[in-house]
Amino acid sequence: MKVLVVDDSRNDRKIIRYNLEWHGCQVLEASNGRQGLELAAQEKPDLIISDCLMPIMDGFHFLHELKKLTELKSIPFFFYSAVYTGNKEAELALSLGARAFLEKPKEPDELWEAVGRIMAAQAAGEGETVSGAWREEEFLRNYSQMVAGKLEEKVRELSEVNESLLRLNSELERRVMERTAQLEAANQELEMFSYSVSHDMRAPLRHLEGFSQALAEEYAAKLNTTGKEYLERIKKSSRRMLEMIDAILELSRFARGKVLRESVDLSALAREVAEGLAKSQPDRAVSFSIADGLTVRADAQLLRVVLENLIGNAWRFSAPNAEARIEFYSTEWDGRLAFAVRDNGVGFDMAFADKLFAPFQKLHKNGEYNGRGVGLAIARRIITRHGGKIRAEAVPGKGATFTFTV
Repeated sequence: MKVLVVDDSRNDRKIIRYNLEWHGCQVLEASNGRQGLELAAQEKPDLIISDCLMPIMDGFHFLHELKKLTELKSIPFFFYSAVYTGNKEAELALSLGARAFLEKPKEPDELWEAVGRIMAAQAAGEGETVSGAWREEEFLRNYSQMVAGKLEEKVRELSEVNESLLRLNSELERRVMERTAQLEAANQELEMFSYSVSHDMRAPLRHLEGFSQALAEEYAAKLNTTGKEYLERIKKSSRRMLEMIDAILELSRFARGKVLRESVDLSALAREVAEGLAKSQPDRAVSFSIADGLTVRADAQLLRVVLENLIGNAWRFSAPNAEARIEFYSTEWDGRLAFAVRDNGVGFDMAFADKLFAPFQKLHKNGEYNGRGVGLAIARRIITRHGGKIRAEAVPGKGATFTFTV
């Protein structure tokens, strides 16, 4: 048996073809009604299985044109559709002369049973309900009514979906407002905590430092060498604690507030930072190489802090090198424009690189290089708020490179 399958879905045609070929049928394929009509005229199939919704010529027009041709109009034809599946579509299909109107998907055995019934009815001379083709006006009228009904149905479905989306959007907005209010409350609590840290915790530390200083000045003669050493340790610890509190407050400050994006001349910012460092230690001879024309859209004040920390670190850790050199240039990272600060200082062991961006984590001994231990943590926080990322690469004794995107 020769079967013509007309469907714009290649996968659906393949499934139907495998099923029919397994039962010994010869299968012809077409992707729309016009191709199906041409193939039917050439091959004279014993059965036509057609989808409804197809480009160029849909299934209804295909069947209507088929019934106009004397040599083809008696070929049994049935629809197999997943979109047009309502009663009006089925009525139109049957009135045009289709033997059946089946809804996708069917199990292979079910589809083959339907083919068997139709071919048995054909052999017995049953099933043909239409004598000749419809007049063009009649077909167009019924077809238009069917399409209009389908469009109305789709409009109702879309309206329901739209209403559902509006409800979901309203619920989402409500949740966003609630979440925003919670975040604002959390920020207020954080600010209150920051004030408590800056006021309540600083006061006893200042008292400790003050009384330690008074003790050292007024009772120095009564303290032996060990006592004086202990007293000096108390003073240093209290100063260190005050520095850590200031660092925590600074780190917290850069986690809040808006990011005001504008065009920022990073080359100019880097030069200003470099000039400031050179003035702070005029006895040092450090060579700076800063690329021209490096611009980005970012928060200028926050990017200045990033460069102050990165270039400041390069300045500190290149101090042992008599021919210190610091570079600032552009590069690429994962296809994005990136910027890098490179020095030829002491470097560090990459095995400990993960610790670099954590607050108060240092890879060198305390006192060996000045710093509070939060500069890189602040830099990463600012860069993350810009939607960027930062990484560090180094070789001990040969320097380090910090690369970032914003």
